[in-house]
Amino acid sequence: AKPAEAPKPAEAAKPAEAPKPAEAAKPAEAPKPAEAAKPAEAPKPAALAPGMLRPTDGPAKRGGVLKAAFGVTMSNFDMNQGAGGHVLWQLYNNLVRWSPVDGLSTIVPDLAESWEATTDGKAYTFKLRQGVKYHDGTPFSSADVAATFNRILNPVEGTVSTNKSLFAAIDKIETPDPATVKFTLSKPIPYFLEAMASNGAVIYSKKSIDDNKGDLRKVIAPGTGAFKFKDHKVGERWLFDKNTEYWDKELPYLDGLEFIHAPAWSDRGTAVLTSQADMSWNVSQETWAEGKKRTNDIKVNLFPSTGAYMLYFNGAKKPLDDARVRRAMHLSLSRQDLFVAFQTQEPMEITRYQSHGSPFAMAPADVAKLPGYRPDKTADIAEAKKLLAEAGVAPGTTFELLSANVAPHAELLAPAVQGMLKKIGIETKIRTVERGNLVEELKKGSFEINLNTTGSATIDPITHWLVAHKTGGSSNFSKYSNPELDKLFDQIEIERDEAKRRQMIRQAEDILDKDSPWAIIGWTNHLPMWRANVKGLALDKRKFVEWGRFDVAWLDK
Repeated sequence: AKPAEAPKPAEAAKPAEAPKPAEAAKPAEAPKPAEAAKPAEAPKPAALAPGMLRPTDGPAKRGGVLKAAFGVTMSNFDMNQGAGGHVLWQLYNNLVRWSPVDGLSTIVPDLAESWEATTDGKAYTFKLRQGVKYHDGTPFSSADVAATFNRILNPVEGTVSTNKSLFAAIDKIETPDPATVKFTLSKPIPYFLEAMASNGAVIYSKKSIDDNKGDLRKVIAPGTGAFKFKDHKVGERWLFDKNTEYWDKELPYLDGLEFIHAPAWSDRGTAVLTSQADMSWNVSQETWAEGKKRTNDIKVNLFPSTGAYMLYFNGAKKPLDDARVRRAMHLSLSRQDLFVAFQTQEPMEITRYQSHGSPFAMAPADVAKLPGYRPDKTADIAEAKKLLAEAGVAPGTTFELLSANVAPHAELLAPAVQGMLKKIGIETKIRTVERGNLVEELKKGSFEINLNTTGSATIDPITHWLVAHKTGGSSNFSKYSNPELDKLFDQIEIERDEAKRRQMIRQAEDILDKDSPWAIIGWTNHLPMWRANVKGLALDKRKFVEWGRFDVAWLDK
């Protein structure tokens, strides 16, 4: 954490040029995002004022309600069962976090004042902040940390723990006293602190967990965060009030937050441009370009996302249990044409099974030479038809294509995918549902093909693969299993030699392309836009996407 009197940061780099949506011949080349931070390896916490974060663009002013526009619907309120972390994170803290005041460059204390890791990387001991209370007055202690992670690792019957695989290496949790918690791991994993900083690791109270028998889907459980829940109108807004008893007495600066439901990227951008909202994490390319011109009152940036657009294939349903069928659909997709179809919304990159912001990712130019990803589809379509014939799938076979009902998904991407599948003899019927309910469809396994988005808890790809593609993974909604790949994942997880790890990651992507549990469309760059009076979040310096907390934000009014 930085001391209260932080030095002024260096002048921020100018925002990248906006992609030009008007050029429909080929997708506009997205500006190169800032270099992604490498996976943290047990960073040392600062000794001075641990966890007491202060914005570097102060002195901060107090008061005001910050209005943010983005999609805010969700099917439940449990952040370990698919709830919207970008909304509910305001209520909670983690043990550690990415620092919002240095552009998410370092991991710093949060509810933990400090931590120590053993030299073999198999144990972490956290010293906890004392005097912290939950919003209902319950004191915070190590028992809450233990209860939180025990629930993740051992979900009660009838619930789904979407983060279980992320923390599967935790072998033992000890609480020698109320202010100390020790995690012993079954193997050293270099991404442990990154995982602890994700929104899947917010600390719920033991009381809330016990009172609700381990299932928090229907309750907005009190947290220790800088803001308290005030009101929620479905499909309209969320309101949060300042927590006047927050453990960091300096924060928050804002009196409250209002999150306005705006699922369409263009509506978000328009809201910021017209002062209906103060900021949005991700707007359309057209509104972003307009905001970039208005340097006096609007600020913009571009950075790589840990999220992607993709197709889930339900491997529990025939004939999608046959890898040849899934690969045929993967080969049919023209990523370049899909980018054109979506060019007014988010810029995407030609990528495989990890973000282009990852230090282990192939360069997009190299990915574009591979089958399925290359722009010339002649050979890919011929191979796809051959695979379908070998699998006994007759031309005209029909599948349901499930999509969110937001216009960019239902009216742009889904019809474009439908047309591409038709070229290899696959027919589809598009069905749309509220975006917040897609996760319920995935958990039930009621879908055949699902056009959706996916997101990684870390920039390191292995965390996502363990959750989404390992046999029995907690978010393996495709029901995919490959024992050979499982063994390779285990090796990648603990390998610390970067060259060896890069080689193994490439092998894993080759297997995933062959088996195609998903068909990746592309990983995105996000286009945040904010009014010039929004301060404290260092959005101009961020290295990657985190739709995070507003505890250090302030309004210059």
